[in-house]
Amino acid sequence: MSGDGLEVDFREHNGVLVVRFSGLLDWTTYLRVQDVLLDCVTKELSGVVVELDDLEAESPALLVVFDVVWLSAARWPGISMSLVVGGHRLRSTLESRGLPRHIPLHATTTDATAAVVRVEHDDRVDATLPTCRCLPHVAERITERACERWGVQSMLDVAPQVAVELVSHVEDESPLALLLRMRGGKLSVAVRTTARLDLKQWHVMRHNVASIAVCNFSMGETPAGGGRQIIWTLLDVPEDSERPPLQLVEPPIFTHRG
Repeated sequence: MSGDGLEVDFREHNGVLVVRFSGLLDWTTYLRVQDVLLDCVTKELSGVVVELDDLEAESPALLVVFDVVWLSAARWPGISMSLVVGGHRLRSTLESRGLPRHIPLHATTTDATAAVVRVEHDDRVDATLPTCRCLPHVAERITERACERWGVQSMLDVAPQVAVELVSHVEDESPLALLLRMRGGKLSVAVRTTARLDLKQWHVMRHNVASIAVCNFSMGETPAGGGRQIIWTLLDVPEDSERPPLQLVEPPIFTHRG
């Protein structure tokens, strides 16, 4: 894609999404760079590598956009992001500004993709939910099946109800996406939506989730690009609750016939 003197190209390299920016990063393209990266890091499976050697920043201060994206996405267990800078000039500029503060920096794309921690496909669920009254039931059933497959028995009484709570508070004319992740002893239940919750809705939802959860949890909202947000709950999974995952054959949960 192109516009305003900035071009963005996408390709896959060893199962990782590689994003190459070329052209000018200025105050008119800053938000587009941020939006593109937010969309990538909250959607792709293994990781995102950003190539910067063909990017020219109008001001070094604009380079903070990469840390802004990383900090935003890191709150919800999305996807890892790293930068590739081979040129001495840009690397010196980044280092003189103390950037990136959080994102791994590599000299080559090969090094960056090799450093990505691979996430098994079975550790995540991305499901588009139907726009009908059965939406809460579908979200509950999908989450139950995920907990059974991941072998987290104690979460069967928690995570599905959290999923119901999340989808019940989001009013969106577009289909919601249910996002489930199991990583490092934490189970995340989230929805991707274009809707925004007001303070009253957040208060009610937090109160209801607190009454459901019997473990430590946190909640938040992460921008996902394109005017979308990820509304998420992160649940701690007790170590003694885990058992070997089941090998389940997933039946169709929702079938629509025109």
